[in-house]
Amino acid sequence: MRLSVIAAVLLPLCLSACSDAATSNSDQLSPAPAALVKDNQATKLDPQMQEQPTRENIQKAHQQLQALTADPQCDSSAQCKVLAVGSRACGGPSSYLVYSNKTANEQAVEQLSKKITSLESQFNAENSMISICQHLMAPGAQCVENKCVKLDSSAASVY
Repeated sequence: MRLSVIAAVLLPLCLSACSDAATSNSDQLSPAPAALVKDNQATKLDPQMQEQPTRENIQKAHQQLQALTADPQCDSSAQCKVLAVGSRACGGPSSYLVYSNKTANEQAVEQLSKKITSLESQFNAENSMISICQHLMAPGAQCVENKCVKLDSSAASVY
C-alpha cells in the first residue's frame, strides 16, 4: 500500500521533470537542412566532398589518383608506401595502392584516397550495393630496380 502511494506521488513528478527538460531544449534544436534529408532520413555528408557519389565521379577520382602515382621511381624501400583506397559494401577497402613518395605528393595522394573512399561508401549506401565480403590483405611494398612494387606474398592480416 505504501509503495503504491509513493509511486503515485513520484510518477507525476518524474514525468513533469522529463517534459520540462524536453521542452526547454527543443527550442534550441532545428530540423536538418533539406539537403541532408532523403526519404525522411538524415544523410551524413562529408563537408570536404563537393561531388555527388556517382560512378563517373568515382572513376574520375581514380584516374586522378593514377595520374598522381603513375611514376613509381624510388631510391629505397622507405619511399614505397601502401595506401588503402575505396570502400567495399561489406566493409574494408576496395583496393590497395602502392606508390612512391619520392615522385608523388603524399598528402595529395592520401587526400584523394579519402575522397574516393567517401564517394564509394556513400554510393554503396545510397544504391544498396552488395559485394563479396572477402577481407583484402594489405600488401607489402619494396623498391626493386628503382621502382616501387607490390609484394602480395608479404600481406599480413590487420585485426
